[in-house]
Amino acid sequence: MIWSEMDTRTVTVNGLRVRYLEARPEVERDEPVLLIHGLGGWAENWAPVMPAIAASGRRALALDLPGFGESERARDPRYFDLEGGLYARTFTGLLDALGLDRVHLAGQSFGGAVAFIAAIAAPERVRSLTLVAPGGIAPVLPPGFRFLVLPFIEHIGRVRSTPRITREILYTCFNDPSLCPEEVVAEAIRYQGASLAEMVRVLRSGVSFWRGIREDLRQAWLSRRDRYKGPVLIVWGREDRLLSSGLVGEIAALSERAEAHVIPSCGHLVMIERPQELMHLMLPFLERAAAVPVGE
Repeated sequence: MIWSEMDTRTVTVNGLRVRYLEARPEVERDEPVLLIHGLGGWAENWAPVMPAIAASGRRALALDLPGFGESERARDPRYFDLEGGLYARTFTGLLDALGLDRVHLAGQSFGGAVAFIAAIAAPERVRSLTLVAPGGIAPVLPPGFRFLVLPFIEHIGRVRSTPRITREILYTCFNDPSLCPEEVVAEAIRYQGASLAEMVRVLRSGVSFWRGIREDLRQAWLSRRDRYKGPVLIVWGREDRLLSSGLVGEIAALSERAEAHVIPSCGHLVMIERPQELMHLMLPFLERAAAVPVGE
């Protein structure tokens, strides 16, 4: 299946072992596309669209963020700082390690916030920005996420996690759970232990049980959003039950160069449930972005 078309690699980024998937085109004619997964996710979340990206002449790269999937966890990180924070440093460090000047950058859910941070922290290295059901930019949390910051929740979750519960949680990310591949379920079961612990650490650094997403973090990002002046594509699933597609206008308003689309009959994991529809929007967007000279 599509998973067999990916090469799995590791690279050292700022002293951490980082795993990534790669799909290479026969002839590379544009800058690579770097894909960032959501909270508790892993690189293979993007596997359904990577062959199409490679077929368009672009190297497709999907990483496990530090602490997720098979990437090494950072110790005492400042996750969200624009200057010296883990995610900003991971982005520039990965590009340096791979010898890349710029990439088309895409992030889904929490990965959308990571991509947004990377774009405003190092705008000269981002050719275009795609946000798929992005979380953390608007002051809205998916239901139940506040409870993940409570003491000992990671230990409780580890005891209570079963393959059945993992499957049920994953199915909430789909409008039609029958479209969730068994490979994705197996990966969720495989990665849930490490991912849960890191997910809790990330949320505790950016979320208050009483107030939700820390407003000081959001305002630090939003006050610098004009540093990235490139094109933005926003895509949402209309039936997203974790983050309402009604947020799409609020996110699009953050950039004069944003275009927004809502895909019907689609939940939160757009790239898995509706990969062809996502590519129908994203590939022409990448063509338009590539046609604009760097810096304009």
